Amino acid sequence: MTILRKRYILALAITLLVASLYHRSYKEQMPQGTESGIKKVKVDTKGYDGSNPLKILTTQLITRHFNIHTNLDFERLDYFEKFFEGFFDYYDREFLKIKQPKPLEVFLFDGPKTYVPFARRAAGPDYSPYGFYSPALDIIVVNADTGLGVLTHELAHHFTDCAFDYDPAGWIHEAISTYFEKFIGHLDEDGKLHITFGYFSNWRLPQAKEIIHKFTFSELIGRSGFPQSLIRAFVMFLHEKGKFTEFVQAAAAESLDDPFGLGAIEKVYNKPLDEIEAEWKQWVLALPMDDEIFLVNEEFVKTPAEWDKWWSQNQHRLYFDPERQLYRVKDEYKNPPAPK
Repeated sequence: MTILRKRYILALAITLLVASLYHRSYKEQMPQGTESGIKKVKVDTKGYDGSNPLKILTTQLITRHFNIHTNLDFERLDYFEKFFEGFFDYYDREFLKIKQPKPLEVFLFDGPKTYVPFARRAAGPDYSPYGFYSPALDIIVVNADTGLGVLTHELAHHFTDCAFDYDPAGWIHEAISTYFEKFIGHLDEDGKLHITFGYFSNWRLPQAKEIIHKFTFSELIGRSGFPQSLIRAFVMFLHEKGKFTEFVQAAAAESLDDPFGLGAIEKVYNKPLDEIEAEWKQWVLALPMDDEIFLVNEEFVKTPAEWDKWWSQNQHRLYFDPERQLYRVKDEYKNPPAPK
């Protein structure tokens, strides 16, 4: 998660004020009783320098839980609306209750050409090329060209803020968000999202194997700038043991007496932390780099037609595990990837 520097907060706050005026104007124009819809705002896009993204994000979509400003075409926007609301429902149903007091503001850019000028202005020269979340301003900003995993990562930060009654430690925030980065999903004919989580990252896992002996777990979660690859490796360890959701729910139920969640870890795993750490490290290093790990190259949510095609091409090597609620590779296809 990219944290905005204080000197950039004012510029973004001014932009949000403009956005709120657009929002208010649109709601006044909507027929009485209408709670959601799309508004196309016609504005001059010349001279765009990132100071007012609404010069570029000329479409506003109001849904049950989001106020989205975007420059995506309507077909892609319809897809993203179903994805946004479907992911909200999944987190709220399967994970933690989202106590969101108002719709989340979303700036959804179609690519780097329009995203970068605003990101550089809002977050400074060290801006993220993917997106960022500002809890102080209750907004996420996303470069839609970088993949859906970025979107779920940033949305999960917001959902976690709404679900916890206290501010959890940074590593817990990143643990939850990195867990939601990799997924397999599709939309059905009615627009409902079907999605499964719990898949290994093709690039975070190799990183974790290389550096896992450089930190004790206490050092890892107590330092700033902790490697997210190791945090996600611990997440996957808990997930594979069937303990991750239980841990997050236990951490959310705790008070400030356990700000780093260590008590919650020991409670759900029923072992002291040093034993858990030893098991975790041994487990990570023993993971085979086979087709089970590299199940899919990247996360996706496919349309009905895309899903039918993908499943017809992959059902010979994959199966759905109803107990784990995710897709697995059949034993005969668990071969090490060919060297490049």
